[in-house]
Amino acid sequence: MIAGERIRLRPIGEGDLPLLRAWLDDAELMRHWARPMQPVSDGELAADLRGRFARFDEAGYFIIEAPEFGPIGCIEFERLDPQAGAAEVMILIGDRRAWGQGYGADAMVALLRYLFHARNLHRVALTVLAWNKRAIRSYRKVGFVHEGTLRDDVYYDGAYHDHLVMGILRPEFDARWGGPTSAPDRPAPPVQDA
Repeated sequence: MIAGERIRLRPIGEGDLPLLRAWLDDAELMRHWARPMQPVSDGELAADLRGRFARFDEAGYFIIEAPEFGPIGCIEFERLDPQAGAAEVMILIGDRRAWGQGYGADAMVALLRYLFHARNLHRVALTVLAWNKRAIRSYRKVGFVHEGTLRDDVYYDGAYHDHLVMGILRPEFDARWGGPTSAPDRPAPPVQDA
């Protein structure tokens, strides 16, 4: 379990399949990922999830829980490269009641703290669709910076769209959120291995 100020992250389990199914079947949510709804059976979704569980050395998949709402989304890291000290992250806030309330930023800070301090990473990156202004604001709030643009990287809904590449380095994170032994501006949540 990984704790933030207002949320906690717990590993995704097979009991989460109905919730994940509802989010994956939501056209508006998938628009933010530029992923058209594709028919996937519950069996295929469960098999994909089991395959992901087996790769915790290089990836981690979590449900974001908020006390007021219960499960509100999911967050993950993939492509963890211990030699390069790098990984990629992705987040989805599936519960619209939780949109615009800072839960996503809190979840991202908690996951980054885990990746930088428990997994000893140096750099974490993500991609975001250039028109997803709400997500970009949240990532900037956390400390991600725009590093480049993948032009016409995604074809979705009859048009090409740019992806922005954003990244954050451990010294930047520690300066904003506090390192493992420094006193951050805000109290550091406890980090526990999931």
